[in-house]
Amino acid sequence: MSASGLGEVVAVCLSPHPGIPKYPQERVTVGPWGIVGDYHARPHAVHPRWDGTRPNRRQVSIVAREVYAELERALGIKVPPGGFAENVLVQGLGDLSHLQPGQRLLFSSGVVLEVTAQNIPCKNLAVYHPQVPKLVYGRRGVVAVVVTTGTISPGDLVRIGP
Repeated sequence: MSASGLGEVVAVCLSPHPGIPKYPQERVTVGPWGIVGDYHARPHAVHPRWDGTRPNRRQVSIVAREVYAELERALGIKVPPGGFAENVLVQGLGDLSHLQPGQRLLFSSGVVLEVTAQNIPCKNLAVYHPQVPKLVYGRRGVVAVVVTTGTISPGDLVRIGP
């Protein structure tokens, strides 16, 4: 984590489809259910085993650029922004593994996201290298719900709140 406790948004991404990747944008609009236009932006969770009434606790996904840099060093691979299906790629806050449910990410644009869980790596990440899901376990970033709407753009500052 940076000495100042501030991080920076590297990329913002979305996709209207499930899976990886999501695609970098100049900016994204954060609505009450997530990133407007993104597959996961909805009030109820989407999953074949669920009946569509479970609240969506995975509205926005945030990943640390530091994890991508480590994969580049360890495996010689390059994961592009949006490669882990993240909506927001940040740097300067560490690998995000220390974040707990209830903590908030406060963006300089005024957007506030509340962490709901660590994001568990899925087998889809093996498209980059067979070892990726194992190497990023506990460090794939976090998922969050929207507390305050607005816009997020690359270059925005972000800090961890209570």
